[in-house]
Amino acid sequence: MLFFTDWEGPWVLTDFAYEVAIAFFNNHEFFERLSQYDDYLVLIEKRRGYEAGDTLRLLAPFIVALGISSDELRELAEKVLAYTPDAEESMRYLLKKEIEPVVISTAYEHFLEVSAKPLGIQKIYATAFKPENYRLPKDEKEFILQAVEVIASLPEIDIPLNDRSKSSVEWLNDFFWNKLAKMEAGRILDEVRAVGGKRKLDVVRSYGISNPVVIGDSISDHAMLSWAKENGLAVSFNGNEFAVKNSKLAIVSETTFAEAYIVEAYLSEGVEGVRKSVRREFDSDIADKLKGTEFYWIDESNVDEVINKSKAMRKRLRGLAGALS
Repeated sequence: MLFFTDWEGPWVLTDFAYEVAIAFFNNHEFFERLSQYDDYLVLIEKRRGYEAGDTLRLLAPFIVALGISSDELRELAEKVLAYTPDAEESMRYLLKKEIEPVVISTAYEHFLEVSAKPLGIQKIYATAFKPENYRLPKDEKEFILQAVEVIASLPEIDIPLNDRSKSSVEWLNDFFWNKLAKMEAGRILDEVRAVGGKRKLDVVRSYGISNPVVIGDSISDHAMLSWAKENGLAVSFNGNEFAVKNSKLAIVSETTFAEAYIVEAYLSEGVEGVRKSVRREFDSDIADKLKGTEFYWIDESNVDEVINKSKAMRKRLRGLAGALS
C-alpha cells in the first residue's frame, strides 16, 4: 500500500534551501525575497515553465558561483536536520504495517539522502542538482555573488503588488531572465527543475492509483492536493492557506502520529475509516499518541478558522521557515 507525501513540513521541520542561504550566504532576507518572488511568478505572472518551488532553481546559480559542492550540501543537511516530532517512530510504524511512503519533495536531493533514506524510505523524488557539474567564468561568479546583497535589500514583494513590490519584481525579472539567462549560468536555470507544483502531481499520477491519499503543507503541494481532493483524500498537515484550501482534511498537530493514523485508516477502510479517525473511533495501535491533535473536514464555513489554527501550529513548530510558502 502506498501514500504520497511532501517531506519538509509534514515529516521534517527543516527548510533546507533556507538553511543553505543562512549557512553559506549568511542572509535570510536574500532567501525571503527569492521565496516571495517565487510566489509572484506562480500566482501573478504565471510564468510559462515555472512551478511553485522553483525557488531552488533561482538559488542554484548562487550555489555554483560560491563553489559549494554536493558534499558540502550533504554535510549541511546532516547538521541542520530536525524531524517533526515522532517522525522516525511513526514512519517505522507505517513501514511495519507495509504502508510505504512515496516522498515527493522540492528539496535538493542531498537533503533527502540524509533525512529520508536512513528511515528506510525507498521511493524518493527530489530536486536533482549537482553543482560541481557546472563551471562559471570568474566575471559571472562575481556578478552573481554581488547580487546577493542587492536582492536582500529589495523591498518586500507583497501580493497584491504595490509600487515598492513592483520595483523589486522588475529588478529580479531583469536579473534572472534578461541577464543571467544569457550567461553561462543560464544553463543552470534551464536544467534545474524543482519537484514542485504540477511536477509533484505528475509523480502522483505516474503510479496510476485512482484514489490516492496525499499529504502536503505548502504552495508547492497545491496541484497534487487539488487533484487528490477530487479523486481520493487530500490532507493538509499544519499547512498554510494554499494547502488547507486544496485539501479535504486538515490536521493541526505537533506529532506525525496524526498523519500515520489518518493514512492507516484511509488505506484500511477508505473515507469511512477517516471519519472514524476524526471521531477517534478508528482502532489503531497509535490512537493514544495524538497529543491534542485536531482534525477538520474543510468547507467554506470553516476554512478561514482552520487556516489560522494551522498556520499558528506551523509557526510554532517551524519558526521563520514556516512562514515561507
